Amino acid sequence: MITINLLPDEYRRRAKSPIGMIAAIAAAVLVNASLIAYWGYLEFGISRNVETTRSVLQLDLDGLKPQVAYNEKLKKEITTRSARETTLTEITQNRVLWTKVMDELIEVVHAGREGIEHFVWFDDIDVKMLAEARGQNKDFGKLTASAHSGSEGYDQVSNFLDDMNDTELSSLGLIFGKTGDPEGRREEPSKDLIPSVNWSFPLTIGLKSPAERIEARKAAEEAGQ
Repeated sequence: MITINLLPDEYRRRAKSPIGMIAAIAAAVLVNASLIAYWGYLEFGISRNVETTRSVLQLDLDGLKPQVAYNEKLKKEITTRSARETTLTEITQNRVLWTKVMDELIEVVHAGREGIEHFVWFDDIDVKMLAEARGQNKDFGKLTASAHSGSEGYDQVSNFLDDMNDTELSSLGLIFGKTGDPEGRREEPSKDLIPSVNWSFPLTIGLKSPAERIEARKAAEEAGQ
């Protein structure tokens, strides 16, 4: 049914909004205002702070990148040089100074016994050095020579070989093993030689393995200390 209010406006009862609606609207406004304030705080507060921190860290990172690259380059160079040094050390340890060997061989000849030199000379000297052992006897090489002992007594050959074997701490003892058993033959006397009689004999000394040479060198260094 339709109700018509014929009272003048000043006497009419004014319509009032429901309390619940007003409360709901107020709550919505408050929530929206809080959300806008929180967004503003995130946008202009935390976000700006995070961006600033990120920019500082990025600058630090950009500054560290060249140093890291340089450090990596140094590591590679150190590794390469260490490998080279190791290789050179191995080569040095396995190397034989043949000039020193010949000098000491000559010293043994001149030293002799009881102040008398060994009257020994060589027709030829041959050296063979192998990188790897060969044969059943693990031959790493050897020094061979056709030698002569100027003496009427065969014992001079034995004395010379004994002196060769007594050089434990010299280059000969560090590099070579023992000589073979004495053997030789008496040559015909020659008026051109002093003494005129000589014995020809083979000189053969085997080369020690690289590991044995290294151990012998270390033992000699410790004995020298």
